[in-house]
Amino acid sequence: MKNFEEQYTAWLDGVLDGAERTDFEAALPNREAALRDAAEWKTMRGLLRETLVPTAMPHPDFVNNQVLEAIRRDAPSRREPAKIRGWQPVGFLAWTGAALLVLAGALSFLSLSPNEGAPDPDRFISQVIAAHATDPKLGAYAFAAPGGRGAVLWVNDAGYIPANEKIK
Repeated sequence: MKNFEEQYTAWLDGVLDGAERTDFEAALPNREAALRDAAEWKTMRGLLRETLVPTAMPHPDFVNNQVLEAIRRDAPSRREPAKIRGWQPVGFLAWTGAALLVLAGALSFLSLSPNEGAPDPDRFISQVIAAHATDPKLGAYAFAAPGGRGAVLWVNDAGYIPANEKIK
C-alpha cells in the first residue's frame, strides 16, 4: 500500500485506476481544496511544458569544450601528495622490529649471564637425605637444608604417628 503522499501525487498526475481513484477521493479530508490543487497543478504543468522547451545549440561540442575548460581553470589543481621522506610505513615497521629484536637480545643476555658476586645457588636448595620406614606401606623422605640449618621429614600414608614413638 502506498503512503498518502505517493497516492496524492499519483492522483494529481491522473495515474490512479477508477477504484483506487474513488477510494482515494473518498478518503480525502478536504476534497474541494484537493480539487483546487489538482486544477492549479494541471495549469502549471501545461505552462512549464510550453515555456521550458529545450533549445538546440548550434555547436554543442564547442560549447561543451568551453564549459569544461572554464571548470578546469577554476578548479583547484590536483597534485600528487608529497611523498613522506624518512620513516615510510614499511620502513618504520622494519626498523622498529629490528630495534625490538636487539633490545630483547640484550635483555636476555643480561638476565641469563652468570653474575659475579651473586650468592651460591646451592645455598638455597635442599637435599634429600636417607630416610626409611619400617612399615613397607609407608614412604618416608627427609630433606635437609645445606649447612645443617634444618630438616623436614615427610611420611606418606602415615595415618597416625603417636608423639612418644621414635622415628628412625
